[in-house]
Amino acid sequence: MKVAEALIWAIDRLGSAGVPEPQTDAEWLLAHVLGTTRTVLRMDAQRTLSDAEGERFAALVAERVKRVPLAYLLGTQPFCGLELKVDRRVMIPRPETEQLVDIVTEWLNRLGRERLMLADIGTGSGAIALALAHRFPEATVYGVDISEEALEVAEENAKRLNLTRRVVFLRGDLTEPLEAVFPPHTFDALVANLPYVADEEWEQLPPEVRCYEPSIALKGGLDGLAVVRRLVRRPLQRLLAPYGILALELGIGQPSIVAKWLRGWRVAVLVDWERRERFLLAEKLS
Repeated sequence: MKVAEALIWAIDRLGSAGVPEPQTDAEWLLAHVLGTTRTVLRMDAQRTLSDAEGERFAALVAERVKRVPLAYLLGTQPFCGLELKVDRRVMIPRPETEQLVDIVTEWLNRLGRERLMLADIGTGSGAIALALAHRFPEATVYGVDISEEALEVAEENAKRLNLTRRVVFLRGDLTEPLEAVFPPHTFDALVANLPYVADEEWEQLPPEVRCYEPSIALKGGLDGLAVVRRLVRRPLQRLLAPYGILALELGIGQPSIVAKWLRGWRVAVLVDWERRERFLLAEKLS
């Protein structure tokens, strides 16, 4: 079977299974099998697949038909210019979270401090922590997660990116490990993308999310804010240096709700690329 024929077959199978972008996914999977890029793949349409390549491609297509996320099948996910390992132990980093990193980056650049101390609460794959460490070469970043399995992936990503000297991962619930170790006023920013999917929204999510990604990283209880509510009750101002920030990615419409809980902060609600209320920045006043 040639590349072009294999793609036609795969696109038909994926489309019949309801996969949202069958052509794109088929190209990614075949490029992965052949160790090439999608661009080269299109230029090499008459290449004949070996039996082993054909079998491996068919197996990956069969998994995608079951709606296993593409990133899990490829084993990696791009994030803020980095290539992160992902598997079923961690949630797949989203483009919205890249925007959160951009927002925090802009604020830290304006702050103008050297040797920043940053923390990523609910780090998962380590995406936010590693992206910030990559952007700020003098920063030290702590990633916290309650899931030991997620931290294993985060550690692997830090090693892959040669960031183990400046990114440290701690196991624990929200900011508890930081409170136990660090003196007051240590951190310049606390950043978090915590679970925020409400119970009633869960069944409406695509099967890629519901059936394969870890629910502990996504489900936020009855109103979606159970974990966020617990976070804002922690002594966050004690952890933050003067004019430090709490930066959160939340569900659509949730930032205005959370803003009401943060008395004594300078709070800003920000929108995503589609102009939907998505992020919250809360600055410690002194």
